[in-house]
Formats: sequence, structure tokens, C-alpha cells
Amino acid sequence: MKGQTHSSHETSWLAQPWRVALIAFVVTLLVAAGLIWRQEDYRQREVRNLADNLATEYAYTLQNTLERQLASTYALAALLHNNKGVISDFADTATILLRYYPGVIALQLAPAGIITQVAPMRGNEGAIGYDLLRDTVRNRDAFLARKTRQLIVSGPINLAQGGSVIVGKLPVFLDEGLGTNTFWGFVVVLIAFPKTLGPTQLAELRERGYDYELSRRDISAAEQVVIAASSPQPLSQPVERSVRIANVTWILKLAPVRGWNEDSTVYRKSLFSVLCGLFFAWLAAFQVKLVARIKDHERTLELKEERRANDLQHFAELSSRHLQEPARRLASYADRLERQLAGRLRDGEVQLSLNLITQQSLRLQHLLRDVESYLIADQPIGDITACQTGEIVKTIIGKLDHSLVELGIRIRVGVLPPAMIDAPRLTEVFTAALDNAVVHGRSTQPLQIIVDGERQGRWAIFRVSDNGPGIPEAYRERVFRIFERLSTEGEGTGVGLAILRRICESVGGSAWLEETPGGGCRLVIKLPAAGVPATSLSVKN
Repeated sequence: MKGQTHSSHETSWLAQPWRVALIAFVVTLLVAAGLIWRQEDYRQREVRNLADNLATEYAYTLQNTLERQLASTYALAALLHNNKGVISDFADTATILLRYYPGVIALQLAPAGIITQVAPMRGNEGAIGYDLLRDTVRNRDAFLARKTRQLIVSGPINLAQGGSVIVGKLPVFLDEGLGTNTFWGFVVVLIAFPKTLGPTQLAELRERGYDYELSRRDISAAEQVVIAASSPQPLSQPVERSVRIANVTWILKLAPVRGWNEDSTVYRKSLFSVLCGLFFAWLAAFQVKLVARIKDHERTLELKEERRANDLQHFAELSSRHLQEPARRLASYADRLERQLAGRLRDGEVQLSLNLITQQSLRLQHLLRDVESYLIADQPIGDITACQTGEIVKTIIGKLDHSLVELGIRIRVGVLPPAMIDAPRLTEVFTAALDNAVVHGRSTQPLQIIVDGERQGRWAIFRVSDNGPGIPEAYRERVFRIFERLSTEGEGTGVGLAILRRICESVGGSAWLEETPGGGCRLVIKLPAAGVPATSLSVKN
């Protein structure tokens, strides 16, 4: 009972349109939010992958550009090795090298750290005599190059004559032939900055919708020094790529100018989700109202049908009762008239008419009685309990015993399982079954009737078999219709088997006819077995 109340409460709660609309709205928003989040996450990953690929491309282009310009120092160092530290035609040689390294603005030779030769000389005269090792401000990179014997990159450095340069210092050690290398000095290259970044086309990044920041970090320093940037503001969650050039790590950072999140797109999608949520909420509320109207309409139709059926049932019951009285009086007066005129009637036709009136009035009484029995056949007459079928059948046979002996009919009763039904109606079922076998099972041979049964799962199956002429298969269903008779002979009303099936169906069972092996007819009755609740279609108080 509590489960039914709880279920009814949930049903009534969900039957309210505004609550269903709210649920539909919230569910739609949750689904839409999940889809938007997944789409936005996928889009951001795609954008970051694109920016990462772009940063990688530009970083390696920068690396190739700077390494190519710095390679000019190795060319001069090779000449110094070949010429024992002397390049007699340095100016001409350097001029030729500068053609192949367009980013290089000057090449310098610094024996023992003192610059003695510069190409081109014009504009660089002030560099002659400059001691790289004695400049306390910038000599750290020179000493580091001599110590590590590797190319060291410095800068960008602002020049006195204007502009900025990146300085590359390559230490040169000459073999004196005694198995030792002697420090000769430095080959110095000056690379124009930021002109040398031209091949990387960093400015195009801005046109492509990205802010950038190029910085450097020396191996001996922890902080980064920003060299070039498209915006003075720090980049938001940038992707970065770093490349190592000599002693310097160059770091390129990229981030979309408009940021990683497309707020306008998210706002549009969110607005569309809200509109979809409102639409589905309205649709769900409309469906709930429509379903409620349909259920109300169906309930109204069911009530009308039930009321109509009850009215017809009540009308039929009243009619059968009230018609019985006129029929009884008609039969009574016909019999009285026949007795009053006994011995005085000389006309045979009058006597025949009186007999016919008496017979038909009695038949009318029987029909009305059987109709009333049929109408109330689905109503329990007592408590539905486990009835001992064998005892009830034996009682019925005991009442018929005298007539059965006169007719030469033998009835054999087997083991019958108990059935869940009220005893009066079970008695009526087997009375109708035996009457049917006695009346319609007669043939030229002595009639034998066998009543047996068995339990099959939750059902008790009973069989009433005879060795009579049987019933053709085409008529086996027809005989269960009310007032249906296969022969006009006999005294039956054609209601008995209809009443029998109606009683069986009222408890969830059934009844049907089969052919008896060896000939004859078998009536099969299916009722709930003992211990199984019967399904009563209607209960009459």
C-alpha cells in the first residue's frame, strides 16, 4: 500500500506541467553546457596546437637564421688556422664573406683580445684597439669564450653610432707544433638586430592574429631578457618554443590577440541553449497537458462504458426477474384452464393449443432463469477458497444416481485436484458439465462418462469425457454462445455451457471442447489450483 502511495505521489508530481517543464529546461541546459564545454575544449586544443606548430616553425627559422650568420666566424677561424694566425688580405676576404651573410654588418679580428682589423672599416674606426678582455662591463663573455673554447653570443648591444647588434665571439687556438694549442685571440661577428630577424617575419604573426614575445636567457643567467614583443602587456597562457644557439636559449611565445576563449561564440551558443531549453520546456509541458487530457478523456470513456455496462447488466437482471412473474402466471393459468376444461374439450386442436401454451410458458420460465444465472455467473456466491472438487462431483452424481441408473449411464470419477473458487459456482460448473454430457452424449451404445483431472503448474485442469457422437470441430466454439443449440430437440435452453465458461473466465480460467481419443466429446475446464489466488473479474456484495 505504501509502494502504491509512493508511486501515485511520484506520478502526480510528474503530472504537473510546470515541474516537467522545469526538468526539461534544466536537462536541456545541462546537456547544452556539456556540449558547449566539449566543443570549446576541442576548439581550444585545436587553436593551441595551431599556435604551437606556428611557434615551432618560427623558432626554428630564427635558429637557422642566426646560426647561418654566426657561421661566418668559423670561416675566418679556418683561414687563421691555415695561415698561422695571419690573414694578409683580410679586408678583401671579409668583404667577400659579407656578401654571403647579409645579416652580418661587420667582421673583426682580435689577436690577444685586442681588435686590430675590422671590415668594413668605414664607420667602425672606433673599434680599432678595443680590448675585449679589459672591458670590465662586457669582458665576462670574452673570458667565458676563452675558457670554454666555444662560440659565445652576446646582445643585443646598443652601438655608439646607433642601432643594435648581436655579437658572436669565437675563440681561436693555434697549434704551435709542440702538441699544445695557444690562444691566439677572437674572431668577432656583429649581426644587425632586429634586421637579422627579417627572414623569420615575426611581424606577420600580428597580421595572423597572434601576439608574440621573443626573449633570451644565457646559460649563466636565470632571468629572461625580452628582445622583441608585439605588445607591452604580458601574454596570457602563451605557447612557447625554445631553441639553443651557442650559449643562449632563445624563447618564442605566442598567444592569440583576442585570447584563447571566443566569448562572443560562447555567448551565442549559451543564448541558443537557453532558447532551446525554453522550447523543450514548453514542448514537455504541452505534452504533459496533452497526455493528461487524453487520460482524462479515456477515463471518461471508461466510466461511461462501465456505467453503460452496469446499466445494461442491471436492466437485464431486473428484466429477467420481472419477466419471470408474468411467465409464471401464464403457465399457472394455462395449467388451471386445462384442468378446469378437462373432460369437456371435444376439439383436439384446442387441447393441443393449451398444451403448447403450457409448454412454452414453462420454457420461457427456464430461459429467464438461465439468463439471470448467466448475468450473475461472474459474481462469487461465497468465499473463494480451496474447494475439494472430488467431494463436490460425488455429491452431484449422488443426486443424479437414480436417473443415471434408469438411463444406463455409467460415470467414473478419477482423482480431482482442489480448485480456488467458491463452492456454489464450482457445483454449478460440474452440474452443467455433467448435464451436457448426459443430454448430448447419448448414442446407440451405453453412455460412459469419465471425470478426471490433474494439476499443471498454477492451474487445475479437469476433463469430462464421454463416448457419445461428439461435436464437429467447426461447432466446438459455437456451443459456448448464449442461446446457441446445435439441435432443436431436447429440453435445453442453450445457456448451460455459456454459464460454465463465464464462471471459469471470472476466476481467470477457461473452458473448451476437444475430441475424446477413440471418439466422443471432452469438455476441458481450467481453474486456478489451490494455493493460487483466483482472478475475480467482479465481486458482488
